[in-house]
Amino acid sequence: MLPRLQTQHLTAKQVLGMPDEPIQRVYFPRGAVISLLVPMESGASVEAATVGWEGMFGLPVYLGDGLAQDETVCQISGEAASMSVTAFRQAVADCPELQTLLQRYALALMGQMARTAGCNRAHPVEERCARWLLMTHDRVGQDEFFLTHEFLAAMLGVRRASVTLVAGQFQQAGLIRYRRGNLTIVDREGLEEASCEDYRLTHHIYERLYRTATPPPQLARAWTGRG
Repeated sequence: MLPRLQTQHLTAKQVLGMPDEPIQRVYFPRGAVISLLVPMESGASVEAATVGWEGMFGLPVYLGDGLAQDETVCQISGEAASMSVTAFRQAVADCPELQTLLQRYALALMGQMARTAGCNRAHPVEERCARWLLMTHDRVGQDEFFLTHEFLAAMLGVRRASVTLVAGQFQQAGLIRYRRGNLTIVDREGLEEASCEDYRLTHHIYERLYRTATPPPQLARAWTGRG
């Protein structure tokens, strides 16, 4: 599988897939963070899930459909391992361990999307914002990343002014530091206290499903960049 993988640098706002369009390549982030967005008739889009090192873009290919379900964009720039759809299908056929891991990931992603839907409906923007920052922090693997208020507002489906207000409150409380688009997580424990229960419950879903699933060595190296 490893020779078929190519390292690519994904840039913020780069479009990887659009609804009902053929998926050209599958991506395994290893620093980049990807958003799965649900487009609305109004022209707005709401984030349904995020994907980082724990997952992939291209799951419909494994499930038997070569078309993208969502609008898929890179939210945080970084590296990803990628391969063609043809090579991915062959890798799945050749590797039972990969099949098991993809099954677990499909379940985990459905769980994340369900929790996100409930969170968007039931929780205030402050808690949702804290949850989003925590999930992104988990995926980028560093305390600082580039993020605009406009982009975060689009991901949460709220007005930019609401995000600006919350970011100011978080910064005043010493939870984050924000300067010229660069956001730094300063107090992670404080953000966890500010978040709703959906961060903890989503984390539990992945932890439970991945606990006994071991990725193939080639894919593990591709995810981490080692080997």
